[in-house]
Amino acid sequence: MLPLFAGLMTTAGLVLAGLAGYVAWRRGTRAGLSLAILLVAGAWWGLSYAVELSVPDVAAKSLWGDLKYVGICAVAPAWLTFVLQYTGRAHVVTRRVVALLMIEPAVVLGLLAFGATHDLVHHYPRDAAGQTLPVVSTGPVFWVHLAYSNLLIVVATWIFVATMVRLSRTYRRMALVLVAAALLPWVANILQNFEVGWFAQIDLTPFAFTVTGAVLVWGIFRERLVNLLPLARGAVMESMPDGVFVIDAFGRVADVNPAGADVLASTRAELVGRPLTELLPHPVLAGPGLDASGAEPPPQLSLGEGEEQRIYDVQRRPLSDRSGRSAGELVVLRDITARVRTRQHLQRLLTEQSRVAAALQASLAPADLPDIPGGELAGRFEPAGDGREIGGDFFDVFALGDSCWGLVLGDVSGKGAEAAAVTAQARYTLRALADPTHPPSRTLRTVNGHLLATTPAETHCTLVYAVARPHPSGIELTISLAGHHPPLLLRHAGCVEAVGPLGTALGLFEDPELHDSRVVLHPGDLLCMFTDGLVEARHGTELFGSDGVAAVLRRHACRPAGEKADELVAAARRFHRSDALADDLAILLLHARGVTPASS
Repeated sequence: MLPLFAGLMTTAGLVLAGLAGYVAWRRGTRAGLSLAILLVAGAWWGLSYAVELSVPDVAAKSLWGDLKYVGICAVAPAWLTFVLQYTGRAHVVTRRVVALLMIEPAVVLGLLAFGATHDLVHHYPRDAAGQTLPVVSTGPVFWVHLAYSNLLIVVATWIFVATMVRLSRTYRRMALVLVAAALLPWVANILQNFEVGWFAQIDLTPFAFTVTGAVLVWGIFRERLVNLLPLARGAVMESMPDGVFVIDAFGRVADVNPAGADVLASTRAELVGRPLTELLPHPVLAGPGLDASGAEPPPQLSLGEGEEQRIYDVQRRPLSDRSGRSAGELVVLRDITARVRTRQHLQRLLTEQSRVAAALQASLAPADLPDIPGGELAGRFEPAGDGREIGGDFFDVFALGDSCWGLVLGDVSGKGAEAAAVTAQARYTLRALADPTHPPSRTLRTVNGHLLATTPAETHCTLVYAVARPHPSGIELTISLAGHHPPLLLRHAGCVEAVGPLGTALGLFEDPELHDSRVVLHPGDLLCMFTDGLVEARHGTELFGSDGVAAVLRRHACRPAGEKADELVAAARRFHRSDALADDLAILLLHARGVTPASS
């Protein structure tokens, strides 16, 4: 009998060692590592016990009996650690917890290491030398260790059972198998320690561990239960708010989750086995990603009418079997009704905003420019970005009598409705206060007082205001600059010069510094007023600048004023490398007729 038991223990130890190696090789989680440690402990227990049974000398038996406690003491802590990690409580297994669990094993092994305390754990009786299978005597520490180990095993097993049974009915049978396997060595150890029948002479716990280890490894790696993947996938599919349809190779519904059944107001039993195209007759589901015409199908599926209409985003993914052949597809319907309606509402708001902005912006510039005898006028306004935001750039031309006209072009700081309000105020205040008998600088000082009294402190306005009169040599202009970029004057001969000294912007100080300058446009001359959106068109760190404006004016000097204005806008866009300008742009041109200017 003794060789048979020793062979069983050796076999158990080797099998457990092999399983431990397999788990260590395959492990992908911390639970796999703790299971490997558990199997190694069982293997050490079995192999040490096999040697203990095989050696005839009592002293050698005692030595190997002590060595097997390395495995015995490690089993319960390893089992608890494995269960905690396996059931999703890995955060509990900290270094401090592991250290606390190992205090008792360290004490037991320490007592066994010293002769004076050895027998407190266990010892062979004096008459054991003549016995084939002597019964080992136990000391008081042994019973403390037994109670400690069994407490850990009971707690771990209870956690394991409660978790497995609570998770899903699908896993209850599997849970019972795993629990029975886990309890088998525990029962064998209890029977041996309490000397029940022939278990008093032989400890079958290591052999029982072989069964436990095999079942655990099978459950973890064959059934992929370390992370409970089948359960997790099923739970996710069941709880998904998106409708999920599993379609077989013949286009029939093989499975559907509750959300998918709700989409069709049916039950799973009513849907399974029916063609999906029969349930949802829509081009997006008519074929492998294409409708009957061969074009890409609409990306959305609409069901219902009126307020009850629901819109779904359709995602289709092919399914393949292990050989790579098509086995069907997965169709996911995601309800995007709220998103689509929000986007439609936002689009309506943006369209309305663009319409209002365009209407307000149009009101800040004259619909038609008046005719000035001997002159040709052209004006352009181009909004920044997509044109949905109201800017502060404006221009205007108005009569100041039978033979006198006011020309103004300006830029109010800021954007939006507030800037538009200040722009309108500046434009119409200037119209109301303009007097042909007053120099432009005096009119601008009066406008400045009104702006200071009625506009926010941080708002200011730059503008150029000119009074035009007939002159024997062409058109006479008296110009005043309120913080604005000087206009450019293209002479008939082709030279370009800036006109007027720079003054103070309006709306900042009570006594702005303003100057008047006089210039005569001879036949063929052209005056170009513009806002900073033209000269500050940017490409990297380079600006379009006054030189760019002058170059365009020279290059297209022979063209009418309207075409020159168009070319200036186009040149700024080309330089900016984008159709959307970074800033608003306003241009006002006055060309003195009579002579065709020279071009260069």
